[in-house]
Amino acid sequence: MTTNIHSLLRTHIFLLCVFLIYLLTSTYSTSADIGEELISRVRTESLEKHVIALQDNITLFPTKRIFRSRNAHHKKATENVVNYIKSSFRSYGRLQVSEQNIGGIRNIIAELPPKKNSTSKHVFIICAHYDTKADKETNWNPLASEAPGANKNGTGMASMLAIAQILSQNEYDHKIRFIAFGGEELGFSGSRNYIHQAIGGEKSHSESLEKSRSPESEKITAVFNLDMLGYNWKSDLVEVIANRDSIWLSRALAIANTWHNIGLTIRQTQDEFVDISSHKPFWDAGYHAVTLIENSTPWRDSQNYSANPFYHTYSDTVDKINFLLVTKVTKLVLITVDSLLNDMFKSDRELPQISLELPENVKDNPLQISGTYKTDYPIDIVIHPSRVKADLDRETQTFRATIPLTPGRNILTVVAQYSLGATSVKRTIILDEAFIWKEASISPNPVRFNERTEFRVEGNLEITNMKIIVYDVRGNIIQRIEGIYDRLNKRIWRTWWNQQTVYGLVISPGIYICHISVESKRETFSIVRKLAIIR
Repeated sequence: MTTNIHSLLRTHIFLLCVFLIYLLTSTYSTSADIGEELISRVRTESLEKHVIALQDNITLFPTKRIFRSRNAHHKKATENVVNYIKSSFRSYGRLQVSEQNIGGIRNIIAELPPKKNSTSKHVFIICAHYDTKADKETNWNPLASEAPGANKNGTGMASMLAIAQILSQNEYDHKIRFIAFGGEELGFSGSRNYIHQAIGGEKSHSESLEKSRSPESEKITAVFNLDMLGYNWKSDLVEVIANRDSIWLSRALAIANTWHNIGLTIRQTQDEFVDISSHKPFWDAGYHAVTLIENSTPWRDSQNYSANPFYHTYSDTVDKINFLLVTKVTKLVLITVDSLLNDMFKSDRELPQISLELPENVKDNPLQISGTYKTDYPIDIVIHPSRVKADLDRETQTFRATIPLTPGRNILTVVAQYSLGATSVKRTIILDEAFIWKEASISPNPVRFNERTEFRVEGNLEITNMKIIVYDVRGNIIQRIEGIYDRLNKRIWRTWWNQQTVYGLVISPGIYICHISVESKRETFSIVRKLAIIR
């Protein structure tokens, strides 16, 4: 009996240990890998499927019709695409779908409620416009002509729908709203109507998620607007447009891009007057919003971008789109929003911690530094005053950087930046730099015996003296020459020689050995050069 009890006890202890190990490893895996797991849910083929569906805008009832337009003036085409967007939102399961219809401009709103016990008033918005036009075509008619809009803005819509599907599977303390705007091509009518309602104006004329939205009951904290993302085969560039108040969102995207190795080139544009997309009505109402776009002027070339010839034309079709780029932008917005929802607005959020150990004196320049950091959310680390961005190792939570120094005392500030602020540490280091020859030249070389030769030296430190001793090949001293410093830069010294001996005699053609020496920081440094003299 005792043996059976002991055996049962050992079994229970073993199972308890297994459970604890599983619990610990699963917790670690969640904190370390949840970002990568979330990113892995983005499917390029799903994005492409959405863009094709939006481009063709096909209805099968009562008969098959391919509208190939989503223009706001075309009521039947708009009705069909609105049904597609609503159906997509509803298929994700947990989204509460409503519509705002003001003057025929139809916004579709899908809301992911916060956790049941949440008291948060923060609302995060991810939006894109679905309407199209092709007004760059001669005789384009919004009621009869095509406006496929695969890139503008099928790509932004596809990205927003993909993000809605993925985030709707999670629960957050804050409310998320996914909005498909109509009428963007009509002076941002959709976003203007939405803002008018958000600040207490006219309510929805159609089915409504909430009959009344009071400004006191919720706060629009951040808006991510997605607008034409896919025409760039030159580079993986996305431009993020922000105003002064919204720069923290632009910073959050840039940090997430590096932290999660998304691989985008992000051009951050801060300009209060850029009004090319649906972010502008949010800015005008005082809300924080950014637009992600392939180029803020898609009709013009810019660095890493060639002008989009299909912008607002019949040829804006799916075959022109770089879907790998659209996939990367989708991953970036997805992981940035998830990070903000999970980490940035927690009252118990801990600030990043940084450590940097440096010796008091160094001789190397530039200097390789390393340190550690501790954080539960994405950051980047920048070292000032050089503004060098450090390389981060997320597994070991260490960073490395190569920093240029100036001779003498240097104050290094290591800054850990996150979307809502920064923390920093300061360290002082003295550079006792060794002398380095940056130049020791003789010109012309070879030189004719009746011409003058210039000796020029330059070091990385100030030089206090310069001497030249010229020898013949037998080791006899031919001439001693003193140098003079450059009045603008005492790291540079020069002197000249007219190919005469110390007695004023013209020397013979041949090879001569020039021993060049300088003094710096009370030490002497020498170098040897050969000089050929010809007739």
